Amino acid sequence: MDDVGTSLSGENLSNAKITHSSCYMCTSDCPITVTSQGDEILDISHPDCVRATAMLEQRESKDRLVHAMRRDSAADAWTGVSWDNAITHAAAKMHAIKEAHGPDAMAFVVGYTKESRPYMRRLANAYGSAQYITESSCCFGATYVAAELTLGADYNHLFQMGRVRHEETKCRVVWSNNAKESLIPYQKHFSVAEADRVPTICVDPRRTATANAAEIHLQPRPGTDGALALGWGHVILRDGLEDRAFLDTYGHGVTEYETYVKDFTPARVEEITGVPAASIVAAARLYATCKPSIIQVSQEALTQHSNGVQNYRAITLLMALTGNLDVKGGNRAWPERLKQKGVAVGGGVVKAPGNPMGHDRFPKFIDHYNEGQAMLLAESIEQGKIRGVLAMGTNLMMWPNSNRLEKALKSLDLFVVADFFETPTVRAANVFLPTATHLERQSLVAGLAGRVQYRPAAVAPRGEAHGDTEMLFDLAQALGYGEQFWNGDIHASFDERMTSLDIGFEDLDPNGKASKVDLGNRPEREYEEVGFKTPTGKVEFVSSELEEVGMNGLPTWVEPLWSPVSTPEIAKDYPLVLTSGGRSANFTHSQGRNLEILRKREPHPRVQISPADAAERGISHDDDVMISSPVGTITMKAWLTGTVLPGVVHAPHGWSSANINSLFPDGNLDPISGYPTFKSSLCQVAKGRS
Repeated sequence: MDDVGTSLSGENLSNAKITHSSCYMCTSDCPITVTSQGDEILDISHPDCVRATAMLEQRESKDRLVHAMRRDSAADAWTGVSWDNAITHAAAKMHAIKEAHGPDAMAFVVGYTKESRPYMRRLANAYGSAQYITESSCCFGATYVAAELTLGADYNHLFQMGRVRHEETKCRVVWSNNAKESLIPYQKHFSVAEADRVPTICVDPRRTATANAAEIHLQPRPGTDGALALGWGHVILRDGLEDRAFLDTYGHGVTEYETYVKDFTPARVEEITGVPAASIVAAARLYATCKPSIIQVSQEALTQHSNGVQNYRAITLLMALTGNLDVKGGNRAWPERLKQKGVAVGGGVVKAPGNPMGHDRFPKFIDHYNEGQAMLLAESIEQGKIRGVLAMGTNLMMWPNSNRLEKALKSLDLFVVADFFETPTVRAANVFLPTATHLERQSLVAGLAGRVQYRPAAVAPRGEAHGDTEMLFDLAQALGYGEQFWNGDIHASFDERMTSLDIGFEDLDPNGKASKVDLGNRPEREYEEVGFKTPTGKVEFVSSELEEVGMNGLPTWVEPLWSPVSTPEIAKDYPLVLTSGGRSANFTHSQGRNLEILRKREPHPRVQISPADAAERGISHDDDVMISSPVGTITMKAWLTGTVLPGVVHAPHGWSSANINSLFPDGNLDPISGYPTFKSSLCQVAKGRS
């Protein structure tokens, strides 16, 4: 990975301090080196990444909020207060909510950064609340759950190993993942750069850089990936390309699966997906015969549908069907993950006894991911179940029908938000806590390939900003939980988290140089010795856990809840299939839109629409257009492109000026995970402004 420098001063660096750190402009924690004098940063050496170039502006922006604030309600003006005043006030309100309504009336929410998660969950438990929720309720959680239901706990991070380059791989399937915009080093990523050497199949509703480089590009209608995977299964079994020995020994429900996929002929799957039957057959055969083969997936593109978990299971089962599971060059468990000791409980803290939100509707998500389903937050507030929320780096635009949640949050007795800038979430709060950037806060970093690092603060925080961990330790102390929080000793908490590793906190360089932990070599086909950690000990083509709660255990195909096929009455007025959230190399979700260095590269939100659909609506390139659904209307710029098929539009997420998630219904949730339908819904596009 190439390093580049961001220099901010021509001063002599001979007396400067060098800090080894990591970048948190996304969650990759790439190593960086910071040169500083006092509280002035002079230079940063970082990977060749657009987002990394903005980390200095993020810290030093004139728009950054660096002092605590309070007000009685979201309708009132803010009043600046001291840090201690804000913490004491929040603690008092939390005690009042607990006394009046019980501990489960307080929700604890984490978005970005994720570094605070161990301590936020511990704080929730200390308080006695089971209402701990995170952005994983619409991001990574469903892939984790789907993989565990199908392959067991060893494979819950299956998608991560699919993104690792393996020399032995003979065929690569990139299913709804566009590395050029999402995975460092972007355009140099192996899934694009090696497509001429490793036969590559790209499955994506958009014609991306990966699709252009691939040998085969399958472009399904958004939301139909599950049917496409079942069609592959049909071809593989019909043509005798399955690994029969593996299935006979390690497959559960194989006979039922074989019967089910018989109906998913290439012709029928073409009708459902729009992908030509001949291309379906060619792709399935290439994957099944050019072994070892690997499937590289996104952690949310396949699950943000009303049938997302089953779609993901259908794709995952192809790995087992062909014997490409747990072999070099194929899809494997993730041995490169450092597993720290959990600190959610212990040291006088026990698990909160209540039930997380969503436990009755999405029991398998709750059981496996061990947190509440955040998509029910607005409903929980409206019903009076939640009276207060503590939120760190939380983005209310993450929710479908976001305007409903915004209104609900403004009604809370207490809504504490910690962030860098004024955001839609901050505007709904009644207590604001300023947050330190990654250049100003310490953290314990456990990365890929056994990397472990203490990241010290390179410079002091601006104003009264505090690191996430310090913030939660201060709040714990104010609530009377100081003893349960290592008596305020953050380094002691780091040391406890490292007790599961062969290295202690005292062994780490205090100036941030990374250490390496030997993770050993995981043997191929380890399942031959230990089986799979599912109820049957096998790969579950029929999930016994889903059957246990009255659901179909097969990876069944169901048409999206809103589509031209399932809801023609809605499609009459909203005829375009809406998919959203394709990544941009410039931004991490909603972050960075107010940073000039990034905004210059991408100044406006743009909806991708085919030239044919645009012409039908009298729309020209760069026109202002209204995107509408039965839920609402927003305005974006038109981007006429062949990236999307006629009848499909794609819109980016994360723009407060044009929040695409406000157009998605919050009732069309996946029945297993509770995920929203950000990747497959309906809309209309018209010229003009809303």
